[in-house]
Amino acid sequence: MSNLIFENISPWESTSKYILNFPEIRFVGVINNMGNLVTSKYKKGIIPIAEVEQYKMCMEHALELFMKKDLDDVLGPLDYIVSKRKNIKIITIPVNDYLVLISAESNTKIEPIIDEILKKIKDMQHDVKIKTHGVN
Repeated sequence: MSNLIFENISPWESTSKYILNFPEIRFVGVINNMGNLVTSKYKKGIIPIAEVEQYKMCMEHALELFMKKDLDDVLGPLDYIVSKRKNIKIITIPVNDYLVLISAESNTKIEPIIDEILKKIKDMQHDVKIKTHGVN
């Protein structure tokens, strides 16, 4: 799979808007394998609970887990990680060499939303793959 998904931000713009349409979702960002924020958006009207730099600190733990693929052969690849804090839930989804970081309200029943987000990301990957291979 090409890394063009996030290097070419256009497909991601549509996907992040889709994700932010869930009422419970507050923030969407993409972090590369160097820990740098590639793109991010807050839902309109949301006051951030934490600064983006603080989200990146949370991501260090997720990045460490993402990079440790020791159990992939036995348990399968990592689909996502959810961290629940008193004021927020943080969802981390590995996509190629990137991590998608999503924050949601702390009382959110997140599993159904994650399923929808994973489907949208998979569709985006498929669309980008077709476009990068010259098929329209």
